[in-house]
Amino acid sequence: MPTTSYPLTDDQIAAYRTDGAICLRRVFDPTEVSVLRSAVDDAMSQPGPFAQDFSTANGGGFFADLFMWNRVSGLREIIVSARLGEIAGRLIGARQVRLFFDHLLVKEPGSYEPTPWHQDAPYWPINGTQCCSIWIALDTVTRDNGLVEYICGTHSTGTLYGPKSFHGDSRLVDQDLKDLPDIEAGRNDYSIASWDLEPGDVAIHDFRTIHGAPGNLTAKNRRRGLAVRWIGDDIVYRMRPGVPVPMSESLKMLAPGLTDGEPLDHPTFPVVWEAADR
Repeated sequence: MPTTSYPLTDDQIAAYRTDGAICLRRVFDPTEVSVLRSAVDDAMSQPGPFAQDFSTANGGGFFADLFMWNRVSGLREIIVSARLGEIAGRLIGARQVRLFFDHLLVKEPGSYEPTPWHQDAPYWPINGTQCCSIWIALDTVTRDNGLVEYICGTHSTGTLYGPKSFHGDSRLVDQDLKDLPDIEAGRNDYSIASWDLEPGDVAIHDFRTIHGAPGNLTAKNRRRGLAVRWIGDDIVYRMRPGVPVPMSESLKMLAPGLTDGEPLDHPTFPVVWEAADR
């Protein structure tokens, strides 16, 4: 299990808190990337009960799965680690950090459908502000094969937008939230950040930051991304309309008895890092 700290700087923390997204280079070394790739192969060969296929009839495969760390040892050894927990904790300003869940997102060559612009927060049954995603690149990632783009500053506006189905239909609805603006029609109106990534690099974003990704337009370059979601001190459970079935059902199975307004104090969400002065 990785135990070494990553040399996160004050400038990087400030940039994250201003923009709602940053990139960190070489968080994982080639040996760790190899372990993660093997673990992803294992996870994809035996999908869990919450796996989803977002593939379309006209394109390549788009596979997703979540809550894999407790059944795939290679993932458990690396992602349930003080290194990632400390990065998350220092960025979000938490004194105690829990692993929320891991989320595999694989766009195969020819998976042309984009990931729609969205915020993560409306899809997840939690309230609070201290939550981030650490998106680990397991392949070289460019715009051609689906790098993620982030709209800077949208995490701090106080506005949440309704969830949008990745299946392209209307199965996710939260009538209390308004629709997201047409960002593609007005890209020049926004400050959009993105980074080409090499295996072992990570992109990190606040769960309220608007983000999306183009499809994988290449003929042979996979885009394997492993997103690890982290929560801090102020996060509490709150089921909301529009939470996708795989998420709601997984929590019923893995963490029964969660109560609205209460912290996610359950073994499914282990404490991974605590501040030294706690």
